[in-house]
Amino acid sequence: MEATQSAEDLKNASSDPIEVFFSLAFVLLINVDEKNQIMQTNVWPTMKWNDYQMRWDPRDYDGIRTIRVPPDKVWLPDIVLFNNADGNYLVSFYSNVVVEHTGEMLWVPPAVYKSSCLIDVEFFPFDEQTCSLTFGSWTFRKDELQLSYLSGKRHVELNDYLPSGVWDLMDAPGILSNDRSKISYQIKIRRKALFYTVILIMPTVLMAFLSMMVFYLPAESSEKITLAISILLALVVFLLVVSKILPPTSSTIPLMAKYLLMTFIMNMITIMVSVIIINVYFRGPATHVMPNWVKIIFLKYLPMFFAMQRPESTQHEFQRERKSLKAAFRTIFKKSDPSRVKKTVKREPSQTKEKLSDEAEKAIEAIEYITTHLTQDNKYKQQREEWMFVSVVIDRLLLYMFFAVTTGGTMGILLSAPNVFEHVDQNSVIERLKKQAAEEMINFV
Repeated sequence: MEATQSAEDLKNASSDPIEVFFSLAFVLLINVDEKNQIMQTNVWPTMKWNDYQMRWDPRDYDGIRTIRVPPDKVWLPDIVLFNNADGNYLVSFYSNVVVEHTGEMLWVPPAVYKSSCLIDVEFFPFDEQTCSLTFGSWTFRKDELQLSYLSGKRHVELNDYLPSGVWDLMDAPGILSNDRSKISYQIKIRRKALFYTVILIMPTVLMAFLSMMVFYLPAESSEKITLAISILLALVVFLLVVSKILPPTSSTIPLMAKYLLMTFIMNMITIMVSVIIINVYFRGPATHVMPNWVKIIFLKYLPMFFAMQRPESTQHEFQRERKSLKAAFRTIFKKSDPSRVKKTVKREPSQTKEKLSDEAEKAIEAIEYITTHLTQDNKYKQQREEWMFVSVVIDRLLLYMFFAVTTGGTMGILLSAPNVFEHVDQNSVIERLKKQAAEEMINFV
């Protein structure tokens, strides 16, 4: 018995094309490079065909029914991975070929493939990817070599599969082309999002809600802008991290990038309105006149809506000062001539001053000056406090608004992914796929 090294006799023996039965055992998902869109896998392709030249009668060879020969001594179907990403179309190790006395040839070479995979980053890090492994003959035409499922296995074999720590295997069906020249296995995997949830999502959510605390800081504090800018810089760092993980595709915006962008924009708005609030806080009657609509909205209705009470310390202080001035007036009048005072009570202030003593006139002038000064000072303080209270009301208004927008944006963006709360029991999925493959074999038999 001689081993054949070409397929000429095999092809010329019959006008029918060579039928190669093919199956794929999935061993390990080594890596999914999202940046370069490459999936690296460890698989065992199984090929089976019949070579009539390799038949013998076991009775003529001491009952030998099976032999193993080097792959370079027999004809091998040139089945390669079409969608490879590193230029390595062939298997990693050329194992021996198992030859049966009936001419059945079985070849199971191990292989580590790097295949191209179009990464869909729309729902990152709650994404689900479908990467294909497409096998076919490199040189034989469809009328010369045809592929079929080995033992009716339409799914990859998972008997030796080792679960990945990054991805969950969801399904791996095979698709045989209509002309039977190619078999494509669709590897459906789902990312385990726990790592990115703890490292990326939770800090971003906390920073988004922390940026609202800018409106809780008093306007006179210089830390208002400092806190907002610090959060902005942290968000820039997270954007750089996401940009290094994901491919630079323009077809869609990743879920995490949307949320970071929303938080970034909200923080920018926070900085701008904080500058406006600080400007309002330090306004005074010397530079600005408060419009009536501002008084109505921010001093009357919004404080009632937010259950805010305006402090009245300045008004009380002014009333105490007026009482002390009235007491001073009464003291001066008592020390003056009672008859003169009685006669001048009903006169005009100018006439009253002429009848009073010189000391009383000087005292009254001093009191009038003090009263005028206190009145102006109180009016200034009151207008300043109005502007300060307006800034506090704006702070409270924006605090509630930003809380509503941030909460709604967080829920709307992060929960838009279809697999956020769906837990995957990888062992159960693997067992289900194993049973499915076993049923396919039973149905084939």
